[in-house]
Amino acid sequence: MKKVMRLVSVQLWVVLGDMLSIGNNRKRKPKVLYVGVILFLLLMSGLSFFYSYMIGIGLKMFGSLDILPAMMMAITCLMVLVTTVLKVKGTIFGFRDYDMVMALPVSTGTIVASRLIILYALNMAFVIIVMFPMMITYGILAQPNSMFYIISLISMFFLPLVPIVVASFLGTIIAYAASKFRYSNLLNIIFSVGFLAAFVMLSFILGDKGEELVDISRSLTNQVNSMYPLAQMYTNAVVNSDIIAFVAFLAISIIAFLLYTVIVQKVFKKMNTVIMTGRYRVNYKMGELKTGSPFKALYIKEFRRYFSSPLYVLNTGFGIVLLTLGAIAIIFVDLDKLIGDPQAAQTLIKSGPIFVSFCVVMCCTTMSSISLEGKNLWIVKSIPVATKTIYLAKIAVNLTIISPSIFDAILIGVILKMGFIQTLFMVMTTIVCAFFISFFGLIMNLLLPNFNWTTEVVVIKQSAATMIALFTGMGIVGVQYLFLLFLPSIMIAYSSYCMLIVIIDVMLYHILMTYGKKRFNTL
Repeated sequence: MKKVMRLVSVQLWVVLGDMLSIGNNRKRKPKVLYVGVILFLLLMSGLSFFYSYMIGIGLKMFGSLDILPAMMMAITCLMVLVTTVLKVKGTIFGFRDYDMVMALPVSTGTIVASRLIILYALNMAFVIIVMFPMMITYGILAQPNSMFYIISLISMFFLPLVPIVVASFLGTIIAYAASKFRYSNLLNIIFSVGFLAAFVMLSFILGDKGEELVDISRSLTNQVNSMYPLAQMYTNAVVNSDIIAFVAFLAISIIAFLLYTVIVQKVFKKMNTVIMTGRYRVNYKMGELKTGSPFKALYIKEFRRYFSSPLYVLNTGFGIVLLTLGAIAIIFVDLDKLIGDPQAAQTLIKSGPIFVSFCVVMCCTTMSSISLEGKNLWIVKSIPVATKTIYLAKIAVNLTIISPSIFDAILIGVILKMGFIQTLFMVMTTIVCAFFISFFGLIMNLLLPNFNWTTEVVVIKQSAATMIALFTGMGIVGVQYLFLLFLPSIMIAYSSYCMLIVIIDVMLYHILMTYGKKRFNTL
């Protein structure tokens, strides 16, 4: 057990340390690590409490507050299921430092246990962020007895066990099948984007009427209970203080997780060998050698690198997928009555550009493109190509991924009957925001690189550069909202905001081509 915890502590320190690493100043890392984790948990928990409270108030109005624990539990399990499917390859199987870890003087069972505990800890952070605020919300609105708090707290730590088992099983199957598939990454990308599309389209189908949503929520909860008996046990235990259901929930969760641990231990080496070796073609044929400009070669390299990682595509392309699905979905929504109301029409016209800008700034491949070079950075630095060309290739890939947002903005403008001028300004806003997030993300990655990652998750989702870039992008969208809120007309707000972002873009480009070049040479 001591060896297991030592491995867990080292791996957690690497993950969290890389996530909040500030340059190369190792002395500052511990303070930044603790403060950063606490601030992140508090911020996300506060946001979760706000949403839980709003949902709870709505449910209480219709006398259905008892749905809240089951609803949040179902959402949590679903998110654990989805995210864990994507984490299996890189956490349990196919992790980058497999050879080094297997060379340690510890048993395979110890390594397997440590990897599963890491997976549990990462998911447990999300469970606490969602379920603890729900417990407080339900306590405020329903005023239950003390047993509710005791059962909720204990159940919280066992809630992700079965979803982790199911997700790990599915993730292993997908990773194994993908290793035998010629276009393995395409399979993972299609699965991820397909699930995301289904989730977004479902939210549009549900509609926006409170009473209907309550009925749908109760119906979905009943379906979840019938498909996932543990959900019914959890609901009975938490809401009704059913001790038998509580004990059964804990027992099933623990037994399932232990059985899965035993199974993984037996197939651990074999599955890692299969997944990490993959499928290789042997019918190589000499073809025509093609040449192109340095920029084109680097652009193709970056583009292929982007689509070689399903995790990279899913996390940086989420905004564009959401925007495209939203633009298509509103075609089938009856907006005549809504647009007929002047106040509703004004709200839609104001919120349209904000929604587009938000989706654009969520798409940033440059915030991790330098770090993803990893130990091969020396190759990029040694080729006889100007640093400017390297930067422009990375920026061009991000702009390519964002480019569908221009057509989405035009489509939204036409459907919402915003007029030519307003639609034009929305397109211009989309373009200037695309350049902003591309430049800013690259600068942040130059300032806060991480070349010692053991899994892409750390660089793409959990690095300091990623967090700063995304939160700054949200801040820029917040500035846009303030312009629309306080300036006397929409036209003035649009033009002023575009001018501001253009000025910032020019400044960022200048910084990138001056200080950025010097910084790149020191990496």
